[in-house]
Amino acid sequence: MVQIPRQIFFKLKQEVQFFHRFTDEELLVFLRLMTTETYQQGEVIFQEFDPGKVMYLLVRGTVEIRKRIGKHNDTVLAVLKAGECFGEIGLIDNRPRSASAICLQDTLVFSLSLKKLMQLAHHPKFAILGFKLFHNFAVLLASRLRDTNQKVVDLTARFATDTSFRQQETDDPEEETKNNEAPGEEAAE
Repeated sequence: MVQIPRQIFFKLKQEVQFFHRFTDEELLVFLRLMTTETYQQGEVIFQEFDPGKVMYLLVRGTVEIRKRIGKHNDTVLAVLKAGECFGEIGLIDNRPRSASAICLQDTLVFSLSLKKLMQLAHHPKFAILGFKLFHNFAVLLASRLRDTNQKVVDLTARFATDTSFRQQETDDPEEETKNNEAPGEEAAE
């Protein structure tokens, strides 16, 4: 269970988008379900393909979300700062992690297990809090999907521009003439 000073409680409520519509009591209930975890710079919170049964709220530090590309390369999907949530997809779809989370500096997170989330969601006393949690998950995922859509559009536009530029280079008539000449032949003038 997370024990936090009053000042930090109100800071979380004001600065963490995920908690904006929570009452003080709802936020206290939610935070009591969470566990405090600390990680050192360079430490891995979870690896891609690990079971996804825990979500995290980044309280202090910076976490990089990386996706494996091929055998030896990673790409950075996001760099998260205090107040951001991550790992929630595994709670929703109960599938392995789609990326890895690595600490870029010493980090403090609050974690929430799928088991505790389900206990909360099925408790009649906390039905409204359960609804708010899943609504906030939906809003968070929708926002990330919109960001991803924009990245796809940007990459597609850049690819189309690069392809168009390369096509223009190969459409150069002088280049085409030089490329079509037989060795030792000069173009007729």
